Amino acid sequence: MTTPESFWKFAIRTYRCEGVADTCLALQDECGADVNVLLFCCWMGATRGEIETDTFNSVLEFSRAWADHVVRPLRSVRTWMKSDGCHVPAMPVESCMNLRERIKKVELESEQMQENVMQAMVDHTPMASLGVDEQSSHAMFNLRRYCEAEGIEWSRETKTRLGLILRAAIPPVG
Repeated sequence: MTTPESFWKFAIRTYRCEGVADTCLALQDECGADVNVLLFCCWMGATRGEIETDTFNSVLEFSRAWADHVVRPLRSVRTWMKSDGCHVPAMPVESCMNLRERIKKVELESEQMQENVMQAMVDHTPMASLGVDEQSSHAMFNLRRYCEAEGIEWSRETKTRLGLILRAAIPPVG
């Protein structure tokens, strides 16, 4: 029996697919979506099915707090340094940009910690043997539920973007 793909590996594999990074960042920047939660919805749909309500609420509560207090502040500092902070008079630009790169690594580590905690929160949920259509259907259900919980408009554009992520996460057979 093969070892199931961890959420972190699933997220990295999916994020590296063509168009996914840009799509995820657009949903993040334009709608306030948490990319880790979007990918988690897909991973759960692929490995376990629809997320149980209490688990969904716990994961969402944790992820909101972690993003608000850790991930977003790190991202904000990193972004500010790139656009303004490292370019003020008397600032040693190279040293500042090196610091920015270290912050970027810490930001990525914080996202990996978030994903590891999210996975640990569902380790009690048994894996399911699902066909590709079932995986996709469950993942889309999870994504829609997340969008509703976060007040993200379920528009044609949102569905198109999520469909691109979903096809990368759960590629069709054949």
